[in-house]
Formats: sequence, C-alpha cells, structure tokens
Amino acid sequence: MFSAGNLSKILILVRLAPIVGVLVFSPQVADSSIATTSDRPNTFGIEILNKLAGNGTDNAMVSPFSVELALGMVYVGSTGVTARELSKAIGFGPPDTSPLFPGMGLLSQGSSKIVLKVANSLWCDSSTRLRDSYVEDVKARFGADVNSVDLPTDAAMRRINNWVTTATDQKITDLLKQPPQPPLILIDAVYFKGAWEYPFSRQNNFTGIFHREDGSTCEVTMMKQNLSAPYLETDNFQAVQLGYIDSRLGMVLVLPFPGTSVGAVLQSFKVNSWNETLDRFASRNGTVTLPRFKVTYRSSLVKVLATLGLRALFEPSRDFAGIFNEPRKFYISDILHETFLRVDEEGSEAAAATGIQMRATAMRPIKPFQLTFDRPFLFAIVDNNSGQILFVGVLRDPDKAKL
Repeated sequence: MFSAGNLSKILILVRLAPIVGVLVFSPQVADSSIATTSDRPNTFGIEILNKLAGNGTDNAMVSPFSVELALGMVYVGSTGVTARELSKAIGFGPPDTSPLFPGMGLLSQGSSKIVLKVANSLWCDSSTRLRDSYVEDVKARFGADVNSVDLPTDAAMRRINNWVTTATDQKITDLLKQPPQPPLILIDAVYFKGAWEYPFSRQNNFTGIFHREDGSTCEVTMMKQNLSAPYLETDNFQAVQLGYIDSRLGMVLVLPFPGTSVGAVLQSFKVNSWNETLDRFASRNGTVTLPRFKVTYRSSLVKVLATLGLRALFEPSRDFAGIFNEPRKFYISDILHETFLRVDEEGSEAAAATGIQMRATAMRPIKPFQLTFDRPFLFAIVDNNSGQILFVGVLRDPDKAKL
C-alpha cells in the first residue's frame, strides 16, 4: 500500500481535432533488441488501432504522432523501467539525444500550400515544484509553454481549454470536462488541413450503397474520379494514395478484398513493414470511388498501452524524478485519446491534441484499377518523406460518419 503523502499519479489526456499541416516523426531506437527501422513508431500506432478496433464494429481513428509526442514529453523526464519500456515500444532514442525525434524540427515549417500547427504546453499547479532542467528541456525540444496555475479550479480548466481551442483552430473546445487536479498537465495540440492535389468534382457525386461487415447496408454520398495515382494490390487488399496539393502528404486508402476483414489487414501490418509496403506502390491509372465522411472517436488507452508493453507507466515509482523536484512517487492514471477527421471533395482535415495531467492521489496490375470503397476500409494520412503516420483509422459504418 502507498500512502497519499508519497504517491502522485499522471493523467494523460489525448484529444484529436481537425488540423492543417505536415508532421514528421521518425525516432531512433535505443534498445538493440528492437528493429532499427524508422517505422517502429508506425507499427506502434497501428498496434494501438488494432487493439482498439481490430475486432470491432464501429469507426475508429487514432493519431500515432500525437500519442508519441505526448509520451515523448514524459519520456525525457523519466528513468528506469519506464524509460526503457517507452524506448522499446515506440522507438525513442536515448533521453539525451538531440533532437530526440529525427526531423522533428521540420514540424514548425509550413508552406503557402500546407499549414501546420503544433503546440505544446505544461500547466503546473502553483504548489508543485518542477525541475528547472526538465522545464528547459521541454521548452527546447517541444517548444512548450510553461504555466503556473491553481489547477483544481474552473478558471484553470477554462484557461487550458481556451489554449487548446486556439491551438487546434477551434476544433477542440472541451479537452477538460472538469477542473484538473494537481500537480501537472502536459498538452500537445496538432492541426492539419490539406486540399487534394486533384479534387473530386461534386458533379460526379452519386448515392451509393455501403456494405457493412455484418451484412447490413446503408446509403452514402459517393465521390468519384479518374486519375493516375500510387497503387498497390496484394493477396489481401487493394490500396491507393491520394496526394495533397504540396505532394509531401498523402492519404493512403486500403480496401480489403471480399472475405478479408479490416482487422485481418491491420494484423498483417504487424508482420509487414508499413514503410516497405509504401515503397511497393507504383503509379497507375484508375478510378477511385470514395464516400464523403467525418469520423470522431474517443477512448482510454491505458489497457491498450499496457498490452503493448507499457506497464511501468501505470505503476507508482520514482521513475519520474526527472520531472519533479520532490521525492514523491508518480504514475499515469489515464490516457484519453480523441480524434476528428473530415474527408470531402476538396480535401481532408484532421487534428490532434494530447494532454498529460499529473494528479496527487492515492503486388501491381497492368490494367487500370477500379477501387470502390463500398465496404469497410482502412485510411491513413502519411508524410511521404519519412513514411510517418499522422492519423490512421477504419471506416466501418459511414451512416455514423455523415457530413
């Protein structure tokens, strides 16, 4: 048993909303027993989605980048088993590596065609002492704003929610639903919005039938266009990448063949490298028919991350001594993840915000391809330079995702 006097807990809140931008995340791996490929973080993200929705019946979406970035702010202040588990599971480099995430500096660079917003903040209770070295580190690595407030108040909750609302371009407005508890909240917010390189014409829209995995059907508004795009066909699925206007980012759409479930495709990415799969795409002419949709999703990630090897995070320990200038034990009490994605004729919009609260308590075809997404499919927004997945999800029921 641990007494209330020497025990504190960390609550990680992860929320996603529409975003405009380019995200790059390709951390190195510290543990020699782990594959040193740059897509270890992608594998981690796909594993999270598989755990949450591999055998489900509903729509789901996660932002691997947001989760990894939030946990990264914890990682740079952790030691012991907690740090080793984070490095092994996600592929973080040594805590003193600079930069911690290769290519991370590109995140703050936008363009006239693609807008990116990535913001981080710490909200420390006025009664809590953070190590100066940690504050300096998160400011330097993550560009974090550091604020001292009386956390367990409505005023603090409103101030934090307003910060998130601004950081996500009004897409996330109520990250916190009740006043936060001491001692600390860490928040990552990301916003991305990209126009298609080749937009769909609304004149080609039509009403189609979508076939759910349980055999039922629903009507959807389908968009359709002929184009040349990166395409891949395997034994289990067809896939295409629709590019955004600056060509750096793209949306990968994966359609399982009849008889193959989305869950089975997700499982296959545990064996086959995501980056290697992307390298197999080749330009082909074809037709894409895709429903308009909007997905929102929220879930706790504690049990999922524990099954992926992140257990020490949730056990009281002094592994977080690099964060606090006090001897108490800390642990993460919850990780809440919320996402938003809109896909229409012009492009797509997606965002992410992650908050961490520390609380004191006890193959290739020759013929033109035809791809009609009229049954459950997998989607992902990716950075073509690094292969990093920004957002990944499954659409099983467009009737619950109408615009």
